[in-house]
Amino acid sequence: MAKQFDLRRLYFPMGFLALIWAIHLYQVLVGVEWGYMLGIKPLAPHRWFGIFTGPLVHGDWPHLLNNTVSFAGLSFFLFYLYPRIARRAFVMIYLMTTTGVWLFGKDAFHIGASGLIYGMAALLFWMGIFRRNIRSVAISLVVLVLYSGMFYGFLPQAHISYESHIIGAIAGVFAAYYYKEEHEPEDMADSPEPGPSHRRYFLPRDAFEKTKYERYLERQSRRPSPPNDA
Repeated sequence: MAKQFDLRRLYFPMGFLALIWAIHLYQVLVGVEWGYMLGIKPLAPHRWFGIFTGPLVHGDWPHLLNNTVSFAGLSFFLFYLYPRIARRAFVMIYLMTTTGVWLFGKDAFHIGASGLIYGMAALLFWMGIFRRNIRSVAISLVVLVLYSGMFYGFLPQAHISYESHIIGAIAGVFAAYYYKEEHEPEDMADSPEPGPSHRRYFLPRDAFEKTKYERYLERQSRRPSPPNDA
C-alpha cells in the first residue's frame, strides 16, 4: 500500500519561502532597499545581525525567482525525505554559511538564499556517500542529475556571492557527516534483515580466540565414539 503524502513535512520550507517573498514584496511596494540594511557585511561588528537576515533579502525579481525554484526543489528532498534531521540540518547550514560569509566574504553586502541552496544540495548528495543505503544513494544521484549545473556557481563572478556558494557547500558536507547516523524510518527498510550469515571466510571467525591445544580437544570431542561390542 502506497504511503500517504504528508504535507506537514513541508510546512517549514513553505513558511521560509513565504517569508522571503513577503520581504521582497514589501521592498517593492514601499520602495525600500533592504540589501544595504539587512545584508551580510563581512567583519563589520555593527552589522552582526546580517548573519540572521542576509539570506532573507533579494536584490530583484530574477534573483528571488531563481532562488525560489532551486530552494523549493531541494527543500522538498530534504524536508520530505529526511524529516528527522531536516530542521536541525537547515539551521546548522544557515548559521554556518552566514557566519562563514561574515568572516571570509569579500567586502560587499551579501544577500540571498543561494548559500542555503548550495548547502542543501551538498547535504543531500553527501548523505548518500556517508550513509550508503539504497534510498540515500538514489536521492544523491537524483540531486546530482538535476542540480549539476550548480558547479558553475563556485567560480568567481562579478556581483555574485560565490563565497556563499562555497561556504554553503562546505556547511552541507559537514551537516551530512554530522547527521549520518540518524537514519530515517524509511532507511531501515533498505537494511538487510538480521539473520545468519552465509559468507565464506578464509579463517574461522574465532581463529584468534582459542589455542592450538584447545582446538585439538574440541576436535577430539567431536569424533564419534567407537561402537560397543554386543
